[in-house]
Amino acid sequence: MDQWHALPEHQGEKATRLEACRLRTALFKGLQVDSLSDRQTSLDKIIQVVKSLVRHLEHDKDVEPELQYYLLTMLRLSYTCPFVDVRHTFQSFLKHSLASGTVPTPQASHLSPSYFIALKDIFSLESTSSANSYIVYPRPSHVSLSPWSHDTADDPVAGSYSSNASLEMLPRGKCTGGRPSDEYVRTMMVRSFIEEGRLSNMYRVMAFFPTFYELFQSTINDVLKSPNAPLHRSWRMYIGIMACAEQQCQYLVSMLKLDFLQHGGDTAWLKGLQHANSKLQRLAPLVKKMARQPWRLTEEDMANLMTGPLTEAWNKTELIQAIVLIASFLSLCNFVLGCGIRPEMDMYGGYLLDSAHQVYGVENELDDLMLQFQAQKRQDDQAFRAASAATGWYDSHISSKSNTDDDESPGPAQSRHNGAKNDQHGPDADFDDEDDDDDDDDELQPSSPTSPDAQHAMQRTTQLISRLKKSKDPVDEQLHEQLSGLHLYTSRSDPSKANASTTASINDSHDTRDAVNKVYEDLYRFVNHDVCVPLEPFERDNPDYDEFMLSEYCWEDQGCDLVNHFLPGTGDLLDDEFNEALSITDWTIFHQAADGQVDTTPLRHAIFYHVLQLLGVIKEDYNYDEMASYLCDDTRRYIEKVCLQPHLLSRQDWSHVGLSLRPEEKCHMNLLIQAARKQALLCYGLSLVSHL
Repeated sequence: MDQWHALPEHQGEKATRLEACRLRTALFKGLQVDSLSDRQTSLDKIIQVVKSLVRHLEHDKDVEPELQYYLLTMLRLSYTCPFVDVRHTFQSFLKHSLASGTVPTPQASHLSPSYFIALKDIFSLESTSSANSYIVYPRPSHVSLSPWSHDTADDPVAGSYSSNASLEMLPRGKCTGGRPSDEYVRTMMVRSFIEEGRLSNMYRVMAFFPTFYELFQSTINDVLKSPNAPLHRSWRMYIGIMACAEQQCQYLVSMLKLDFLQHGGDTAWLKGLQHANSKLQRLAPLVKKMARQPWRLTEEDMANLMTGPLTEAWNKTELIQAIVLIASFLSLCNFVLGCGIRPEMDMYGGYLLDSAHQVYGVENELDDLMLQFQAQKRQDDQAFRAASAATGWYDSHISSKSNTDDDESPGPAQSRHNGAKNDQHGPDADFDDEDDDDDDDDELQPSSPTSPDAQHAMQRTTQLISRLKKSKDPVDEQLHEQLSGLHLYTSRSDPSKANASTTASINDSHDTRDAVNKVYEDLYRFVNHDVCVPLEPFERDNPDYDEFMLSEYCWEDQGCDLVNHFLPGTGDLLDDEFNEALSITDWTIFHQAADGQVDTTPLRHAIFYHVLQLLGVIKEDYNYDEMASYLCDDTRRYIEKVCLQPHLLSRQDWSHVGLSLRPEEKCHMNLLIQAARKQALLCYGLSLVSHL
């Protein structure tokens, strides 16, 4: 393999691929603008380039991979771009391409950004709320209503994103999201696209909490891109890959691989940890301990990293930055895996394409390991076809089995489940446009509201609401009047109908669709196998370690200041993110038309401090005896699984959280789990570094 990597002809081919990738990136970057005329110019250029590649394909099959990467990018933007002109242009082109049959055209394997959440529950890409209504979503508890829902017309920032208003708006189909969004939500989605060139599935789900979404995006951008921190951007991405691979989070590994390669990362490092810089390799034991047993971290672990050869030793600033990166991505895996975030439509697992024309997603375009596997697979397919033609014998599984979800070896080694499914609809399949129904919703069948599980969950929820109303402090009377006076948007104002649509958004049956969070490659190649750290729960009576007392070291008093000292501003951003996750609320549980407002503060605190407790972190002034009043056994089990083994989460787990909750409320639970775990990991790591 290494000999193949060193061949001169391969180096030339690699340079050609890199140049083609950069050209495509530059062309599509022209769409990351607010100006409608500028986008139209870029759209024309992209269509011209793609048509040119189609013509070349007739006499040069070598251009097919490059063409497919263009088509995959167009496919993603045709569904997820917040600009309707871009979606409409690419949908029309792909639909015509599919109908003509002259070019192998990828199709979306799913429309919802989550395995668990129906697209009808996701915020629309367009601002669809009326002037007389307010959109309900969690916001900081001290904010009574959205300040963005009614005054964005006077906001020059928000107003600048309305250039497509002059277009004749296409009918809002289900593929853009079924929940009306206000201008603030749309502004956040547009900003993400303009900054990143992608409105990711993760952010579409995180848009349930737009105020948190805004803070989180600022924090993650600072952690990954800040020019004032010592580690190179590609190193930061690789540390993220190491952390997410440890959690078996394919979605984040794919996203980080793409960014790593597009920002100068060494493709050889993607072969595995042993091919990476030796300084990064030394960080692997720290990643494993923080992921599995952070309470076993010692000062010696940190001191060892700060000693050794000059080229391999970590200084204090670098080590603190690494701890922030590891904690951020380990905890982000809890949210991504807990919410069942699906692969991006242009990444492996997110599209349908016949195996004879298969490419392994845009994230693998410059990955030599996956490209070698792809080339070998094409040779095998050609051999099978030649054998079939010579013998007259044909088995349909020869060419299609490798493209089904049940395939056990899609990648180079120890990989599971193929993501690029075969087109099972036949050559006459139509390309889904904005008026088509969302087939994903058919997979997310709610359980019957009369089932025993649903009835028990509803009973627990009713009891919890009653308990919260009795235990909470009186809420300001003016706030109640403001909330009750709003014309709140809700499709679930009838509690009798709410249970059917939100209690359990998926089927309870144990069929093949129950498997989610699939892994398409050998992620363990990014994990150090020489260090044995078993995945075990914290044991309070274990003599080998003690509980971490927040009275001795806590994020607010020590951790935040330490991060700010070495990474100015990063500590404050993280602190804002923690406070936001813990404070946002829409003053309801289960349905938005409950009698009176419900202060969910005790429930949010119970979830947050239960996660800390699972990781051995104790807040002495919290009354843990009250936790049982708010968290039933089923809810505890769900929290523990998302916190400790999120890669094993199933549809069954999502539908049995112990309470009757809306999809966004379950996502809020995951958000609290993410925030609590991140804070715990930061406390463990930073407290040790502070002693050195």
